[in-house]
Amino acid sequence: MRNKPVIVLLHGHGVNASIWDALQASLSGDYSVVKPDFSAQTHHETIEAYAEDLFSQLRAAEVQACVLVGHSMGGYIALAFAEQHPDLVRGLVLLNSTAFADTDEKKQARQKTVESLQEKGTAPFIEQTVPKMFGERFGQNRADEVQKYVSQFSTLPTEALIAGVKSIAARPDRVAVLQKATFPVLLIAGQQDQLVPFDKSQELFDQVPQAETVVLKNAGHLGVIESPEEVTKAIQDFIGKV
Repeated sequence: MRNKPVIVLLHGHGVNASIWDALQASLSGDYSVVKPDFSAQTHHETIEAYAEDLFSQLRAAEVQACVLVGHSMGGYIALAFAEQHPDLVRGLVLLNSTAFADTDEKKQARQKTVESLQEKGTAPFIEQTVPKMFGERFGQNRADEVQKYVSQFSTLPTEALIAGVKSIAARPDRVAVLQKATFPVLLIAGQQDQLVPFDKSQELFDQVPQAETVVLKNAGHLGVIESPEEVTKAIQDFIGKV
């Protein structure tokens, strides 16, 4: 890993590291790709704990520096890691993610999600959430593929999903981490994103003017699956500059 630049791909909540498979294949020729999977972790209570777990993994692999690419919750982990270990970060990409904390209203909704998961388990949550991760066009034209992901992620451990929701709800605002960053930042947003609304992404763009930005016009919350070529090119171009 010390011979090639290291790229760390951090998946979001309600999915697992398999969302990165195509991107990993595109990057692995030129870079060492690390693809942690936190989808079965049940013992973390904060985003910071996930970030320290990542730090332990990278230290064990003797990684001296890396570019972080975080999707959704993975972006929250990347921001916490960058705040705690800025000397290890050479670049940061937020993909369908945000640096803003949850509003009180959103935190209340998260609590209801926790209660629903405790009562009903994983499957109903995934059946409701995963289709919302895709933009309208993708959902209509590739319904079978959406259902494939619903089936795949319906096996995620309920306790792991609960741990993730609680950690997400408790995370602080980390816009300042981006504003004060000594490393390059790339923000990629989906114009059809239902989970991180585009107006909030635009607000983040405005608050971090030094960041590079890419808008996926035909993608929702899973841009790496919906617009793989655009996402791959954006990340490759960014890493090339880093």
